[in-house]
Amino acid sequence: MEGKMISAAMIAPCGLNCSLCKRALAETNPCPGCSGPDENKPEFCAKICGIIRCRKRIDNGYEYCDECPDYPCEDVMEKEARYTSQYPLYESPGKNLRDIRELGMEQFLKNERDHWTCGECGHIICVHTGICSGCGEKYGEQK
Repeated sequence: MEGKMISAAMIAPCGLNCSLCKRALAETNPCPGCSGPDENKPEFCAKICGIIRCRKRIDNGYEYCDECPDYPCEDVMEKEARYTSQYPLYESPGKNLRDIRELGMEQFLKNERDHWTCGECGHIICVHTGICSGCGEKYGEQK
C-alpha cells in the first residue's frame, strides 16, 4: 500500500522536497508545500521564510531560486546548511536543483521516490525525523 506521493508540485523554489516534511506527511490537515496555499502550512513556511516571498523571484517569474543571478542568497544558504546538518537524514536543496537541471524533473522525481520510499511499506520517509510515515521504520541517525 502506497502513501502520499512525491510530485513536482511539492518541490519548493529553493529545491527542498516538501513531500518529505513531517507537516506534509500529517494525516490530518497536511501542508500543501511551499507553492500551495498558506492554509495548513507551518508558521515558518507561511509567514517567515524569505524564499517563498522573495520579491526578486516573484517579480522575475523565477520558478526556482537557481534561476536568479544572486543565487545562492543568504536565505538559500541557511536552508542548505540546516537540511544538510540538523536532521537525521540528509537533503540538499542545492543538489536537488542541480539534479533537476541535469536530469530533468521526471528523472529527479523517480530518484527521489527511490531514495525516500520505505522499503517495508512504500510510504514516504520523513526528512525531519528519519521515520517512515506509514509503518514507523527508522532510517538514519535519530537526533
